[in-house]
Amino acid sequence: MPEESGPNLNTITNTILLDGLKDPGNQEVWRQFVERYRPTIIASARRFGFSESDAQDAAQQAVVAFCTAYQEGKYDREKGRLRHWLFGIAKNQMRNLYKKDSRRKEMQIANDSGETDFFARLDNGNEFDQIWEDEWRTSVLRQCLEEVRREFDDKSIKAFELFAWKGQPAQEVADALGMTSNAVFIAKHRIMKRIRELMPKMEDIW
Repeated sequence: MPEESGPNLNTITNTILLDGLKDPGNQEVWRQFVERYRPTIIASARRFGFSESDAQDAAQQAVVAFCTAYQEGKYDREKGRLRHWLFGIAKNQMRNLYKKDSRRKEMQIANDSGETDFFARLDNGNEFDQIWEDEWRTSVLRQCLEEVRREFDDKSIKAFELFAWKGQPAQEVADALGMTSNAVFIAKHRIMKRIRELMPKMEDIW
């Protein structure tokens, strides 16, 4: 089992992050906050049709707007979870970015019904909420996997990734890694069990 290297992003609670963000000069907390939530915003924006660079801009503007508003005392954690408030800010930043760039008039974004209007899709709360929740859960799962990497040997992790994630046949994975096919199944079972154990904790933290 890999040696623990101390606290990491996975185990830092929102409370610790928010308390740290009260200090504008706390660059470490700012970095942790950005690393935690920026990828989710980028992924959501990309699914809504933004280019990679525009999604990056929207995410940067969203985290800055969040921290500014939080430091001004506008966030009340009693009224909702952090990610829901950040979601609203991210949505507004995407809308603003779309409005500012006239080139986006040419952007064509089609959903299953054939609708191509960006604002109509953005105002469709169910669709945007679902995208955000999907990406948030993907981020949580990713962090569970990062935690698992600290607890299992490299070969078991590789077997899990190839077999469970990429869908390669168990025997093919076993041959590539110098394992038995049974060992591949056992690795998958053990890691999946640990991920299921971690998910509720990580969802609460994130």
